Amino acid sequence: MKYNPQLDSMRALAALAIIAYHYLLFPAGWIGVQFFFVLSGFLISGIVIKGKNQYQEQGILSFFKDFYKRRILRLFPLYFGYLGILGIIYLFIRKPEALNHEWLWLITYTLNFRWLFDNYTFHMVYGHLWSLSLEWQFYLIWPFFLWYLPGKYFIKIMLWLIPTAMLLRVIAYFICSHVTYLVGFDGTPAAEALAPYVLPFSHLDAFVFGALLCDRRFRRFLSKPFVVYTCMLVTIASGFILVISIPSYPLASLGWPSNLPLAYQWVWGYSLLNLTSATIIANLIKRKDAKLFSFTKLKFLQHIGKISYGVYVYHPIIIFATLAFSAKMHPFPGSKLLELFIVTSLTIVAAHFSYEFWEKRFLKKKISTRQTVKPESEAIYN
Repeated sequence: MKYNPQLDSMRALAALAIIAYHYLLFPAGWIGVQFFFVLSGFLISGIVIKGKNQYQEQGILSFFKDFYKRRILRLFPLYFGYLGILGIIYLFIRKPEALNHEWLWLITYTLNFRWLFDNYTFHMVYGHLWSLSLEWQFYLIWPFFLWYLPGKYFIKIMLWLIPTAMLLRVIAYFICSHVTYLVGFDGTPAAEALAPYVLPFSHLDAFVFGALLCDRRFRRFLSKPFVVYTCMLVTIASGFILVISIPSYPLASLGWPSNLPLAYQWVWGYSLLNLTSATIIANLIKRKDAKLFSFTKLKFLQHIGKISYGVYVYHPIIIFATLAFSAKMHPFPGSKLLELFIVTSLTIVAAHFSYEFWEKRFLKKKISTRQTVKPESEAIYN
């Protein structure tokens, strides 16, 4: 499959939505992470399915050696480089204060599990790394599952895994709300619904919908305008119905607040978002000239998508610094939007230079691997 720069634009849109969400101006912006999960499921599943044919002679060990070498070269330098920056800051000013308690969870890619404990000390500058932990956990299991999955059962098993994911979210919710020392025990609805949000098996259907896009017939069906617009309309309409029905759901959330705490939205909501994300991806692949997504042809957006891994990693520390500075200033009409523009601009600049002068050093080493994968078949934030 040829490289599709329009998918980079959607990465950019997702990353920008997440920045607005963390700046407390767009409560529905967290959905950008959900889109990343589906896109990751598509790209990584494509690599594995293609690799099963390419590496028949070399065998499974040869494939996974190359696969994990590429993943490590793409993900580790920026992730651990960022943790190194936080570590240096902590050595000099002892902030963030809880870093000395949370560092082990950070370096082992298990922060998403740590979120569930009621003694977890959240801080903006490292809290967002939970999703990268979930991504890495996905890389450790999903490729092996696909490798051994018989091709003739692919569609049938994938479709069964969608309701299975919903069931896993129910189990996670039940455990989180009934086990002492977890945040959901005697907690708020949002705390009780945290486990379905941060646990890897809860997002199984995100990766399933992504994997299903590797099937041409399924991808062709999802790319049809009627299917895309119907899924988008259902997503928007259900959100506004919830806003009208639930007083605690603000209009700015569009009916999709983080954790999806009420109306059992944490059971069905993620599946609907994943399906809608899959239809958008399919449409961009099969119908590149769709007017609704014409903005994805903008070169500036495509570049932001190319560096979106850095955008995601760096933006909280820039937000934190901006908030500390703006707290000393007198607010004025539009000040928050101006601050968001400044944060976004600084984040893009930081991500650009990080990509050019740090990440590229390691990306060039990926060329030496035997795994011949097109640029589109890269990891989620690449």
